Amino acid sequence: MISLNDSASPILFSLSTLTTFPPHHSASRHGPSDKVIHAVIRRRKSELAALDGHINLPSHTLDKLQVIQPRLKEKRALLQESSSCHEAFPSPPCHLLPPELLGEVFVRCLPQTNYVTPSSNGCPLILTKICRQWRAVALSTPRLWASLSVSLSKVTEVSGGDVYKCWLEKARSVPLSIRVVHDIDVSDRNAEPLSNAVQWLRPFLSQCFDLWWHGPHMQGLLDNSVQSLSRLQVTSHGNFHVSIPSPTPQLRSAVLQSLTHDLQSLRSIDMPWHQLLDLKIQFALVSSATFLQVIGLCTRVQWVNVSCICANVSPQIDMQSFPPTDVVNHTIRRLEVKVLRAGLGSLFEALTLTALEELVICFCFPERDPWPHEQFASFITRSKCPLKRLTIHRNKGAELHLAEYLRMLPGLKTLG
Repeated sequence: MISLNDSASPILFSLSTLTTFPPHHSASRHGPSDKVIHAVIRRRKSELAALDGHINLPSHTLDKLQVIQPRLKEKRALLQESSSCHEAFPSPPCHLLPPELLGEVFVRCLPQTNYVTPSSNGCPLILTKICRQWRAVALSTPRLWASLSVSLSKVTEVSGGDVYKCWLEKARSVPLSIRVVHDIDVSDRNAEPLSNAVQWLRPFLSQCFDLWWHGPHMQGLLDNSVQSLSRLQVTSHGNFHVSIPSPTPQLRSAVLQSLTHDLQSLRSIDMPWHQLLDLKIQFALVSSATFLQVIGLCTRVQWVNVSCICANVSPQIDMQSFPPTDVVNHTIRRLEVKVLRAGLGSLFEALTLTALEELVICFCFPERDPWPHEQFASFITRSKCPLKRLTIHRNKGAELHLAEYLRMLPGLKTLG
């Protein structure tokens, strides 16, 4: 008995080729019977066939291997080429950058907004999930975490305040830019959630240089906590009220907005007007008297945007403190106004802007409101301003006098 073993299965067959007959056959004059001979022949043929199959098995296996081998060699050559190419590559650029420079790249990836809304798939949180190096750099770059949009209703939730706090604490000592959405129901008699949210917010307001308060007024919110505030934006959909009783020596920019409220006076706004360099006022209506009062109070402002001025409001109670002939401003360089009603001429008669370089006027109703040419010409002559750009939107009456304005203003470069 011979056994041929490979890794798959053993091959067993008998190598005995002798025919064994019963003992009485050897004493007989006659050979084995036909039946016995045929049985032996069949057995031998079966064994021969099995042996031929085993003999051909290595040959068949070699044929298959010869077919597979070139394919394996081709795949190996491709892998070798890819490996060689990648070995020739330098290390990824991001791994070669110093952490400070990589952090600067991360800052450039922040959303194009002043106030970032946290998102697991947005910057900067996504940067902490790429690799250990990126996570370490992101967490050690305070400017990535210095901007945030906060919902007060989420602050009152179980873990909402902790998420915001963890975010802002990563900013360390970097000045913060925060948008606060006051979305807590103030009609609820239980004022504890709102009080807790404000107490949570106060420490961050002391570090804030840019604050956008969006929602109802909160009494005492800015008391003794806004020393670093440079820009303030207040947006309200109800009664408008702003109070900054504590000193804000850094405040230079203000945006006051309420598309549902009319600004008839400044009694509800207490802020250091004389510090402002940039002012934007957007209300459903702004009385001409209030507009003139603001111009008189803002003695350092350079850029002013006001809408929508309702120039023919009467009575003009506030005008008693600011006579039209005395409203002079020597700092405004750019003035943009949107006029809702007729009466712009009286404003031109009341104003003297000696530093004005750019004037933009837009009319809400172009066909209804006439262009006050005489008052405007008097305003230009009286102000003696270095006006370089004049833009008048939606008033065809002004087009008739453009050539005259060009003669009056030798420095005027853009007229439209």
